[in-house]
Amino acid sequence: MSASLFDERTPSVRWGDPSLLDHLQRVRRPWNRLTRRIVCGILATVAPEDTGSAIVEIGAGDGQLREWLPSACLPNLTHSEPSEPFLQRLRQRFPEAHAIHAKATSLPFETASVAAVLGLCVFDSLPDLPTVRDELRCVLRQNGVVVHFLDLATNPDCLFPELIAHGEIPLTNFARDPALLAVLSDGQKALLPVTKDFDEILAIDGRAFAKYVTMLESAGHPLVQQLGAYRGLDPYRLAQEYMTVSADPAKLLATNKALLSLTLSARSLGRDWPIRSISTRDHLRAQLTSTFTKVHGFQIVYAGPVSAWETDATIPEGCPMLLRHAGQTRALKEILPLPGQPIEQWAGVPTVLPSTGPIRACTVEVFVAQSSPLAPREGGEGRPTGRH
Repeated sequence: MSASLFDERTPSVRWGDPSLLDHLQRVRRPWNRLTRRIVCGILATVAPEDTGSAIVEIGAGDGQLREWLPSACLPNLTHSEPSEPFLQRLRQRFPEAHAIHAKATSLPFETASVAAVLGLCVFDSLPDLPTVRDELRCVLRQNGVVVHFLDLATNPDCLFPELIAHGEIPLTNFARDPALLAVLSDGQKALLPVTKDFDEILAIDGRAFAKYVTMLESAGHPLVQQLGAYRGLDPYRLAQEYMTVSADPAKLLATNKALLSLTLSARSLGRDWPIRSISTRDHLRAQLTSTFTKVHGFQIVYAGPVSAWETDATIPEGCPMLLRHAGQTRALKEILPLPGQPIEQWAGVPTVLPSTGPIRACTVEVFVAQSSPLAPREGGEGRPTGRH
């Protein structure tokens, strides 16, 4: 995402900027066909079979999800969107669509009147997920479903304040930067934190980080000037800086160099430097599965990545596999097993990747939960649902 989209505006204002939608369309375009296969395949399995059932989308934006939905869903679909500029774009793009202005915490539907609630890249942007869950449980009929798709990088606006509230500072994952790893000695690599390939974030103890940076600053060390937003602890500024830096290879390399130098110097001096690796998708998945629980009237059907692939002769020679996963695109030197569950398995069809390429493949993080009778809480009965 471009730096101009991540300034000092609040998250609610930034996510109402229509220029963001143009950027997201460009990012998604090469993967549209595969993403639509995943969306249609999931809904073919979990969506209501009766054609008259009401379906609601929350956080519809400009209608991107509508482009991927099965045509059978469209006559009964209501798009809801809290941003007026986004809603206007949706109505311009799809004049035939039924689109309303509404927040996910206050949906204008009767109790138990909706068969399915859909969302695309919404749950990672909601600061009050339990309130949204209760609203969805209220409008959903018995055995209704919540289906959420995440095809882009996870939005850090909600994760970063949570980490900082727990005393941690989120960093870009410099320990996986191939340009830096190529020039490090084995001894330097041994000082790096252990991290998985697609983990986007490192989190370090805030007190240890601040103590060391303060010491360097008091000594006039030039490294401090290279840390940018990491000299402060404002969660939204960190989230903005993270997204801006991640979208600019030159800025990302410079930031990763500074954080790498800081870590190597701290650990070589024997300083306390507790740092861990985080997958934002794993974090969101854990958050969803701990929020949509039986005691709140939901049964988890699926939570994890779903993959799809196709042959693609337009991929440059020497790249047998182009993979987009967890918001990152990788040109691989060999065909590797796809992360997550192949979409064909949802239809009971086995899938086998070819031994030679080139192939294009992507994953979408999918969450499906079904409404169920409220389980009794410890020491009392389950809370009844109803309109306020």
